[in-house]
Amino acid sequence: MKKSDEIKNQITQVRAEIETLQSAEKFDDAAAKAKELTDLVREYNTVKAMEDSDFSNFTQGMTPINTIADKNDKKLINRTFNKLVFGQVFNRTLTDEEKSVVDKIVNAAGTPGQVGATPAKGGYLIPTEQFAQLLEFRRSYTALKSFCTIRAAGSRNGQQPTIGEEDGTLTNFEELNEIAQSDLDFAQIKYAVKDYGDIIPIANQLLEDVDIDLMSVIGQRFARKAINTENAQILAIINALTATVPTTGYKSIQTALNKTLDPAISAGATIFTNQTGYDYLDQLTDSNKRPLLTASLADPTQYLFKGRRIVMLKDTLLANDTTTEAGKTLAPFVVGSMSDLIHFFDRVGIEIAVSTEAGFTKNATFVRAIERFDVQEVDSAAMTYLKLDVGA
Repeated sequence: MKKSDEIKNQITQVRAEIETLQSAEKFDDAAAKAKELTDLVREYNTVKAMEDSDFSNFTQGMTPINTIADKNDKKLINRTFNKLVFGQVFNRTLTDEEKSVVDKIVNAAGTPGQVGATPAKGGYLIPTEQFAQLLEFRRSYTALKSFCTIRAAGSRNGQQPTIGEEDGTLTNFEELNEIAQSDLDFAQIKYAVKDYGDIIPIANQLLEDVDIDLMSVIGQRFARKAINTENAQILAIINALTATVPTTGYKSIQTALNKTLDPAISAGATIFTNQTGYDYLDQLTDSNKRPLLTASLADPTQYLFKGRRIVMLKDTLLANDTTTEAGKTLAPFVVGSMSDLIHFFDRVGIEIAVSTEAGFTKNATFVRAIERFDVQEVDSAAMTYLKLDVGA
């Protein structure tokens, strides 16, 4: 293992320790750990720079036989990928150079995420490089999927056994007496994967330039719609929770953390709210005029309430309740563990396919992108939904 990898593991461990200390409101200990984290990050950057420098010196001026320069590799893969997908449309054949990178695009059946790739049928799974690019686009949006428990769905339909809360106790028995017997009840979480897709028309004139990165054109649009679709399904479960309208303002969130939620859930809880709710919390101060929200020492861009992370969504995504009397605006606060509330069953594989017949009258080629998933509520007591009067 490289020295930089060892330091990276230490950084991950220290970050986790800082978050645990903050959750326990041991801020002095967390601050001491933060200094250790800063030193580790500085050491990592130094070691990584040395490792990269050694590799650059070793390979300087060398070009491997039968390969191409790094700066042209991405362009070649994109051009080859476009020819594979649209080859029958424009009757193009691969050059020897393009054939050398085909294995990077269409892997053998059995490779994770590539099973069922059949070029003859006109459908190709997105290659590894392009899939990484798609994930990069998705980071520009608030993907609620990342807060759920993600499970790989091996088939379209399935079920998972579960066991609920246990409040029973062991039986006190005398010597030679029978030990009481009890039942153990299991339940099943059933899922049914659904297909979600998008069709993107692309002008054939654009496709004439085979060096264009096709995935940069369709990837951004599909990523945006995929996030919106996933969020809509997840929020449908959130909005179905029974919402309460407490009268004690922000202290209702403290009560939810202290009494409503199970202590194990509360310890790692996250607070989801919208822009209106976040603005309300951000303006609160204690008796000494200090903000109630505190910055996370592990990640200064994140803010905490009672040591719990706050996630802000758009008002249009997690809406306010304006249907109340006297024109009050009630902001939503969803508190608890979304990973315990919702399981996201992901059918691995993002597939694209092409049709020229559908766009014949428009001189366009239609590209279809498909994602497969299902979401199911698991533990309804893992989150509580509050609507607070924020005075807006």
